[in-house]
Amino acid sequence: MAVFFSKNQLNYARKKFYGKFYVIKDDLNLIDKLINKSLIYIYLIKYSLVNFKRKILRFVNVIFRGKINDNLVKFSINLDDRSIGEISNDLKTKNFSFIENFLSEESYQYLIKNWPDINYFNHNKQIIKHYNSKREWPTKGIFSKFNSCSELEKFFSYLLSNEFQNFYNKLINFENKDYQICAISSSMAARDSYLIPHIDGVIKNKQKFKNYNFIYFIDGYDKDPSLGGGTGFYKDNEFQLPIFIPKTIKNSIVIYNQTEEFYHGFKTIKSPKDIYRKTVNFQIKPVSAN
Repeated sequence: MAVFFSKNQLNYARKKFYGKFYVIKDDLNLIDKLINKSLIYIYLIKYSLVNFKRKILRFVNVIFRGKINDNLVKFSINLDDRSIGEISNDLKTKNFSFIENFLSEESYQYLIKNWPDINYFNHNKQIIKHYNSKREWPTKGIFSKFNSCSELEKFFSYLLSNEFQNFYNKLINFENKDYQICAISSSMAARDSYLIPHIDGVIKNKQKFKNYNFIYFIDGYDKDPSLGGGTGFYKDNEFQLPIFIPKTIKNSIVIYNQTEEFYHGFKTIKSPKDIYRKTVNFQIKPVSAN
């Protein structure tokens, strides 16, 4: 859950996504309130219909799709022990780190070639995160079904493997705790998508335990990652004081401590219409906290 976003950015999102007739002022009269409520309902109805259509198309796709590209792929990362040590030091001292060329070329090309189309995702019905995503939550600690997407299931299974768990536990060995993945999501963001600068709501658990978030950028508008959906870190919630913005959003990953006060988000995407920001995100927390 996003917290501590700015009123200015929220009003920007209201005007952009609810429409130019949305009324922004301190004292709303009855007509203003009716206009705003109507525009909000129109927005919600629009994307509810979009998601309903996509749900039907996913169902049809499961029935009629052809054979999945079932070529064997051995997922692996491009990091040696020295690189892992450097990243671990970044996380310990700066609370974030950025990695380029994260997956092996074979692994990366598999994801590029087998990425699902837009109908796999639901459009978020919140203006603070206006893009398409799909989230996976475990049931009694077990991830059982990945929304009928066999292509991504192979990669998700790798993320949940003991091999990958050993990797991220090496990254945060300074925590002196065993961690495991508690949530996985994937996203697809088109032109005009937007994520308001915010701090993760999990910051409330700062005194209990630390969560870490991994944003794996698979593809996107790489000529200018700041306008292609590259999630950046900021000292403020207005995109004015950047701490870090990814150099590339192709086969790169950013990791950060969610219990630190990092404002993060991405500006309105200005990519060509046929280029999408594609990510897989996952969060880890101590095993004892599950």
